[in-house]
Amino acid sequence: MKLGCICGTFNRSFDAGAMDQMRFLARCATDLAVAGVELQDIHFPQTRPAYLQMLSRTARDLNLAIIGIGVHNDFGRADPTLRTSEMVKVKQWIEVAEQLGAPLVRVFAGYPEGGPAQRGARWPAMIDSLRHVAAFAGHAGLRLGLENHNHAAFTPTAAEYLRVLDEVKSPHLVPLLDTGNYTDGWPSLEKTLGLAVHVHAKFWKVAGDGSDPSVDYARIVPALRAAGYTGWVSFEYEAEEPEATGIPRALAYLKRMLAG
Repeated sequence: MKLGCICGTFNRSFDAGAMDQMRFLARCATDLAVAGVELQDIHFPQTRPAYLQMLSRTARDLNLAIIGIGVHNDFGRADPTLRTSEMVKVKQWIEVAEQLGAPLVRVFAGYPEGGPAQRGARWPAMIDSLRHVAAFAGHAGLRLGLENHNHAAFTPTAAEYLRVLDEVKSPHLVPLLDTGNYTDGWPSLEKTLGLAVHVHAKFWKVAGDGSDPSVDYARIVPALRAAGYTGWVSFEYEAEEPEATGIPRALAYLKRMLAG
């Protein structure tokens, strides 16, 4: 397994102006010592070709692979015009990923407008939206990674997540599993870990030894290994503890798990 870091790990630093994409790349190559970086739409100051070329060149000079781009999309909108705008957004970031040489774009199914009670009503349009952008990704020569999301989304458990993949039926929409997002935790992870094409290693809390009491990596990592997973694992930190102390401890723990 190859270790990367998603830039959302430093959301607070980005929000405070203490971090930008270039500093994130430098931090990943030095202090974090990871091999890949996963970027997100919300942290791009611009997407002009000259900037993307500089970003790609900087990553290459630091021996970092740009392993994916994360899009914050929502196909749960009731208004067809708003859903169309969400599809346009995803297409735009597919084009950015293509220019950066990133093989994967992270997408969400989204949040059914009106709440979980409207999941059934919003479901068909969500599936159509994912089919549309998956086809576009295929023409661009890359894949969309569908991330499982929380209780208010379309994919709170493995049942809904697998149903989405089955109904979209596209080789260009692949499972991107977030270890901390299923509402039932391990039962859903156990059903989907063997399908993973990309993994987000989420940390909601950080214990003294660096582990997350709510995400059982002592069980998850061996299960990935047993399934023959050799892809990227992106470290993702969302704990309340300050980044300066929590990130090094959590990342060191994840490295120990992957090395074991």
